[in-house]
Amino acid sequence: MTADINNELSELRREIAQRQQEIEDRQTLIEVLEEDGHDVLEQAIAVNNDRAKLATKIARQFQLVKAATHS
Repeated sequence: MTADINNELSELRREIAQRQQEIEDRQTLIEVLEEDGHDVLEQAIAVNNDRAKLATKIARQFQLVKAATHS
């Protein structure tokens, strides 16, 4: 595994873990607000967008692992 790939993988792992936690926290908040009768449509849309961005990062991580194993 090249140093560049290793560095990028490390950074992606940190970013993914951080974003996953942020999304989980926001989802919990949305659920609580929704139970209290608040309109959470905008927040739900934002969380869905964040999940899509997270999926892109995970796909990039997969590509890097695949490239590293074929090196």
